[in-house]
Amino acid sequence: MLIEPRRNILIGPLLQIALRRCWAQRDHLLRLGIVPVALIVAIAVPLRRALEAMRLSMSPNGIGDPDLAARCLMLAVAYGFVVAVFAVNWLRQLTLGTRAAPGLGLALNMRHLRFFCAVLAIAMAAMVPVMLVLYPIFVVALQGEAALVAVAAMGSMVWAALLARLSPSWIGIAIDAPMRLSLAWRRTAGQGFKLVVALLAVEVGALLGQQVVATVFEITGLAHVAPMTYLLITAIVDLAAVAVELAVLVTAFPYFLRETV
Repeated sequence: MLIEPRRNILIGPLLQIALRRCWAQRDHLLRLGIVPVALIVAIAVPLRRALEAMRLSMSPNGIGDPDLAARCLMLAVAYGFVVAVFAVNWLRQLTLGTRAAPGLGLALNMRHLRFFCAVLAIAMAAMVPVMLVLYPIFVVALQGEAALVAVAAMGSMVWAALLARLSPSWIGIAIDAPMRLSLAWRRTAGQGFKLVVALLAVEVGALLGQQVVATVFEITGLAHVAPMTYLLITAIVDLAAVAVELAVLVTAFPYFLRETV
């Protein structure tokens, strides 16, 4: 007979289990994270410069230099691909073991590309309506850069919600257990808010950690003396947060499966 998935996900235990899983596999996290961290730092340097130049070129109506916008977009896509490759390897490590994610995680194949395209499509599905509907309102209400920040924040919230609701589908791509988007949406019904809260809790913790690091670097003057060290620490915190967030969703994944007994 078919057993319906359980519907008693609790945020606290979910976070605790995810953190324990990451700590238990910290050596593998380091192994799979070395190359992505190096690439993230390499991308972050020109990306920050392009974003700063974009900010300075911003007109009062929220329009910036299109060439700079294209450069920012290209670098952001490269950043996203690096994170997607890490995500696939880490998901496979958490669920299937070391043999499914050997070495430094450099053995790329079509599942990495499919995973990246799936997450990118979800991001576009989240951002396009926000840009079309809310951006004109924010431009009038907030002006220039503030409007872009508001749109980015709103789009990120919608993206997080969609990622959580559709997580069984894109996790399935990583571990070779595909699930249709419509089925994933039905299976996570009633649990999306809990998953989003858990993801936000991890993200807030990461932001607080980065703020502490930024404050220490600013007070000690290291921000000007050792900027690359600051970027490295920031990249490590970012990737660690991604690892914990993925562990949260992987821990919840079995709740959305039917079991036949």
